[in-house]
Amino acid sequence: MGEIRLALKSGADPRKIIFAHTIKTHKALKYASSVSVNFMTFDTKEELLKIHKDFPTARLVLRLKAESTQEFYNLSKKFGCELSEAEDLLLHAKNLNLNVVGVSFHVGALIECSEIYTSAIEKSRQVFDTAQKLGFKFTIIDIGAGFFGSIEKEQVFHKVSHDIKRSLEENFPNGDVEFIAEPGCYCVASAVSLTTSILGKKSVDSNGTNQISREYFVNDSYYGSFFEHHDLYDVKPVPVLNPSELKERRKYKSKIWGQTCCSEDVAKEECVLPDMEEGEFIQWLNMGAYARGVASNFTIVPYPVHKHVFIQNPKLKLNNIPNLSEVMEYISQVSVLIKQNGEEDI
Repeated sequence: MGEIRLALKSGADPRKIIFAHTIKTHKALKYASSVSVNFMTFDTKEELLKIHKDFPTARLVLRLKAESTQEFYNLSKKFGCELSEAEDLLLHAKNLNLNVVGVSFHVGALIECSEIYTSAIEKSRQVFDTAQKLGFKFTIIDIGAGFFGSIEKEQVFHKVSHDIKRSLEENFPNGDVEFIAEPGCYCVASAVSLTTSILGKKSVDSNGTNQISREYFVNDSYYGSFFEHHDLYDVKPVPVLNPSELKERRKYKSKIWGQTCCSEDVAKEECVLPDMEEGEFIQWLNMGAYARGVASNFTIVPYPVHKHVFIQNPKLKLNNIPNLSEVMEYISQVSVLIKQNGEEDI
């Protein structure tokens, strides 16, 4: 419900919002109905009964499991039905006179193997065929997300996108199906950078080998910006030093600890950094995905201060924003820097 409220407040068309969690509360279903968000997923008979009771006119998409070889962020562990279950669920929906209009899947996060997507698309095609035999008219396939958002992985994104497009064209060639996706991390990962200050350091003799390494403590934490497996999002430490300092300083194998008292509070287990001192800064790129959303104030370490920077870019289609005046007023209030585009100040 909270995300729907935020989307509507931002000017979103309720008809274009998908309530993509397969298990919804009765309260949330009734709220979605009251604001005309009638597009949602399911993967169980129990959820169909709930929807039939609270929102029987909703447009539904059946969520399939997508095979994934990775251990982390494999959403099929929690959501989706097996291909073998699809026909039974569709029959149940038909008996309840519910309107099922398509298929969705989500391969998880940070996928470099395009075969995971293409396999799920092929399964979706089979479900479309089954649905047609049962009298449904499917018109939508939601391919979810899983795309990297860092510049370093841009070639991976282009390769995966190319294979997805080819598979969609092969399996849905008639042009009568709408394809949607949920590329959240792709959109925001590189939109945020974090700057941390070094609070202190240790010079460590590595296992008595006389190979001295460094351990740094910074003013953020695992409970703050450095959520579990954040490094998988191409988050890497970048020393904030001028080129001459970078060249002159000796480099050491380094570990970066978070600020809290927890022994699991590690920002970076191992990296190579130039010798740095208390009060100097380390920047972390690609911090836009989840870093603030899952943060807490454990041991009363404050959240990082946000500094908004708005850069006018000719590629930005600002006239497509329905509440542009409100957006620009907000930007003028929170931005510390608004760059100019030629002579025109945004």
